[in-house]
Amino acid sequence: MDIVSANLKLIVVILTMGFAYATILGYLAHRLKLSPILGYLLAGFLIGPFSPGFVADLKMSEQLAEIGVILMMFGVGLHFKWQDLISTRYIAIPGALVQTAIATLAATLMMLQMGWSIEAGILLGFAVGVASTVVLVRVLADNHLLHTKDGHICVGWLVVEDIITVIVLLMIPVFATFVDGGNISNEMIAWTILWQIGKFVALVILMFTFGKQFVSYALSKIKATQSQELFTLAILALTFVIAAGASIVFGVSITLGAFIAGMAMGQSHLHQQVAINAKPLRDAFVALFFLSIGMLFNPSAITEHWQMFLLILSIILIVKPLAAFLIAIVLRQSIKTGLVIALALAQIGEFSFILAEEAVRIDLIPDEGYDIVVACAIVSIALNPILFKFLPKGQRQQHEAPEL
Repeated sequence: MDIVSANLKLIVVILTMGFAYATILGYLAHRLKLSPILGYLLAGFLIGPFSPGFVADLKMSEQLAEIGVILMMFGVGLHFKWQDLISTRYIAIPGALVQTAIATLAATLMMLQMGWSIEAGILLGFAVGVASTVVLVRVLADNHLLHTKDGHICVGWLVVEDIITVIVLLMIPVFATFVDGGNISNEMIAWTILWQIGKFVALVILMFTFGKQFVSYALSKIKATQSQELFTLAILALTFVIAAGASIVFGVSITLGAFIAGMAMGQSHLHQQVAINAKPLRDAFVALFFLSIGMLFNPSAITEHWQMFLLILSIILIVKPLAAFLIAIVLRQSIKTGLVIALALAQIGEFSFILAEEAVRIDLIPDEGYDIVVACAIVSIALNPILFKFLPKGQRQQHEAPEL
């Protein structure tokens, strides 16, 4: 009982200090005409275990980060729109595929030079190849670009990246087989891949048939009570039930299960009401997400592994944006559109953490690999709103469209 009370007290103290710092520093960042994201990250670092003063428990920080990622992935799934992909398919699909391949190849070659295995390099390449949906949407909205042609292209591009990453997450057991099994036959590899894809397809079909009907029915019954509190609670309950059930029955990660839960609710006839009720929670957990990531920032990871840090950061800030820009030009987009796409994708986030964490879990990459991914994510997320300040102001006015 004493242990439970101590842990509960620690959580309350962390959240109290965290939200207070996030509010103050987010406000200061806004006053300085910077993104509040910078304030949230700094707030997390200040209450984290790697800064002086108040020190939060590292394990508790990691658990908060995991909860934040789960709830953020629900939000990503909720706003996952196939229409965004379909309307921009001629640039988003080839662009995302080629850009991801280039980033993965660059990371793999760099990691091979540092003595890593090719499997580790490939996984790390995928981790740094996918941008953060949370950051991209937030930065585009802050710059009045979200509901423009360029914004739609960026979102469609990221939808393709998300799909690629989901497939890679399903392939994690295959990588684990390589690590643990030694000589593996091609038939066994093919069977493992087909089995993982089959389970995921079965989960998606189940969620978009029975799951969609169940979610709609359950939400309709709760909505009939005219209680906003119950409706919001039902959203949370369904999210965690679906996420946990998908993890137990189909063997997918809870974060991927939360993404599927969001997609299922997004297809419900009450999806607009779900989005409205989930918005306060989403906004709070956006702050918690960045707060928890800031808490995990370990500056010593940069000083001790500075070469790896600079190599990975160069992929995120130079290779990815340059590849995206050139791809956009080849696909006959304007220079201005290419710049928006390049800047929007010059960061990494939630899927990157998940991929790196899974790679560490199966002993494919060392712990410092995860620390470097976190450090690069924080630096790239912090720089991304600043990079958009260099975007010609006239472009925002020229392309800006009414909010949808």
